[in-house]
Amino acid sequence: METRKSRHQKTSRVAQYRARIAKKIRNTAAIISLPVLVAGATAILLPVAWLALPTPNLPADTSIYDQKGRLVSVLYGTENRMPIPYSQMPAVMQNALVAIEDNTYWVEPAIDPVGILRAAIVDISSRQILQGGSTITQQLAKNLYLSDVRTFSRKFKELFFTVKLSSMFDKRQIISMYLNDVYFGQGAYGIQAASQVYFGHGAATLSLPEAALLAGLVNAPTYYDPYAHPGAAIARRNLVLHQMMVLHYITPAQEVAAINTPLSLGGGPPIGDRAPYFTKFLSDQLAQLDPSVAKHLYDGGYSITTTMNWTMQQAAQRAVADYMPPISKVNGVYEPEVGLTAIDPKNGYVEAIVGGDNYANSPFDRATQALRQPGSAMKYFLYTTVINDGYSTSAVQDSAPVRFPAGNGKWYVPHNYGDVFNGPLPIRYAIALSDNVCAVKWMNVVGPPAMISMAHVMGITSPLADNLTTALGSSSVTTYEMARGVSPIANGGYRVHPLCVLKVVNAQGKTVFSQSPHLTRVITPQVAYVVGNLFHAPLLNPRGTAHDLHSIISRPTAAKTGTSSQQRDAWLVGFTPQLAAAVWVGNDNYSPLGLTGDLGAGPIWAHFMKWALVNQPVENFPKPPGIVTRSVCTKTGLLSNGCCNTYTEVYIRGHEPTKFSPGCGYLGKTGSANPAAPTPGKNLLQQILKSLTP
Repeated sequence: METRKSRHQKTSRVAQYRARIAKKIRNTAAIISLPVLVAGATAILLPVAWLALPTPNLPADTSIYDQKGRLVSVLYGTENRMPIPYSQMPAVMQNALVAIEDNTYWVEPAIDPVGILRAAIVDISSRQILQGGSTITQQLAKNLYLSDVRTFSRKFKELFFTVKLSSMFDKRQIISMYLNDVYFGQGAYGIQAASQVYFGHGAATLSLPEAALLAGLVNAPTYYDPYAHPGAAIARRNLVLHQMMVLHYITPAQEVAAINTPLSLGGGPPIGDRAPYFTKFLSDQLAQLDPSVAKHLYDGGYSITTTMNWTMQQAAQRAVADYMPPISKVNGVYEPEVGLTAIDPKNGYVEAIVGGDNYANSPFDRATQALRQPGSAMKYFLYTTVINDGYSTSAVQDSAPVRFPAGNGKWYVPHNYGDVFNGPLPIRYAIALSDNVCAVKWMNVVGPPAMISMAHVMGITSPLADNLTTALGSSSVTTYEMARGVSPIANGGYRVHPLCVLKVVNAQGKTVFSQSPHLTRVITPQVAYVVGNLFHAPLLNPRGTAHDLHSIISRPTAAKTGTSSQQRDAWLVGFTPQLAAAVWVGNDNYSPLGLTGDLGAGPIWAHFMKWALVNQPVENFPKPPGIVTRSVCTKTGLLSNGCCNTYTEVYIRGHEPTKFSPGCGYLGKTGSANPAAPTPGKNLLQQILKSLTP
């Protein structure tokens, strides 16, 4: 009879036998199932390599750089992302990411079969998606094309997209796309934005502990946020460092040094748009130059190198902030307003734009779009025409009452500010005093069509009225036009073609647009030099309309004030060899400002020029060959007779005076061509001695 004990032993032996059989079956199944699973998955997924993969839609920030490569603004789209090419992703960042997220990334396939099998067993047994088993490539596929909802169908799609990505791109391209896409917390997508947010610098200069901290954020950016949870962030960073040491990416000594590095966060709020009026101008220019770029300016991930000089742009914004006339809100509108344009006359680079006192209050760009009367600043083009037509630099017009027929029995009578008349004035003094009567008389001499043609050739694009008042700025222009228009006087005679954009690089690192400077000669170097020298007078002459500004901008500079009728518009337009700038101040509703050009726009212009050029050498305007100087009488503009008030004038050779001014025995005599004529100095000395004789 079988006892209870024997039955138990028999049952135990059967159970052990069955367990051994089950174990053998499981081991055999495991050995067989893995390659079968891989082969099956391969057979199913390989055809995906021939299927079209949709282009991922990754909105990305556009970065705006100045001409020296300084990051000025970041234009944010729906996500704070600033893509960078693989070449700017440091190896330390790649190694940190691989160490903590996918330590076999560089040597294993895009899909990890063992990880997938392990995750599948857990997921199937629990009847829900609990584990991922994802490689970096799988994570990228999920981020680019799929939602975060965990389902079996999503997991299957993830495998399809992963195979396709791995067939289209190599490992470096995939890790580059991943680092440009993944979320790092604090609103930062991609390694460049994250580096800026957490450390205040670009990804290219990430240190070992910084890279480890960022790599640790990928798994749970909120939980490991160093601002909110510094302890957790440091612990996670140190884990990344240890993994890097285990994988021989760093040495034990480097691990210890990095672990002992304190958490140092140098980031701040997003840069944003720090020069909004310049950005507005940039957008308008791109709309003409490359509409496809302009359409996606805020979400296309472009890197745009502009002609802006950030030092000068800051100087412009500061000058406006500090020296605007008092502002008040009238009928819901802030008045007065301002427009400023600065151009490098040597190459046409638009270096600074300010289109208003406050972009938040009014985004209208008054620098490039507000047409206003420039007043006497228009005399640059009048006197360029006079000199270009061959008139002597010291030729005189009489500032005295005059009238000109205006048609229909009417007369045009020019007036000076304050209704004063200054008598006979050589051109230099007429410019210094901004004498309108002399200007209109000169306009009548050369003719309005000649001056209008000259203005357009030099860079003015707005239509100008064919009448005498155009000499006094009765036709409206922009500060952009004026800065461009005076550039030929500053650069030796070349019209500039203003540039705002130098280069546009897309998110893939490809240059999609570029342009270079282009200059066209429109006046001779001699005309440019003489006219530029004449317009030093408003600053240098004690009675000059801009003389109060001379102490602020103490370098060789031309400047001209402009004030429209009833003081509606205040202008200051001037230049050095390195910089041409125009400033307008006025009310948008055309009501009187109540300030002249020197008081309304002058302080902004002068301080801007001072600050913009503070680190640049003082340059003189280069004197071309064919320039001569003569000492002439102030009232006649003729050669000094030895007993008149004199000044030294510059001339284009052949246009200098040859006659002495009347008086002191020299009436009708010619210049130095008469060797027998006594010298004016000796004659004057004889008269003085004679007057002292009793």
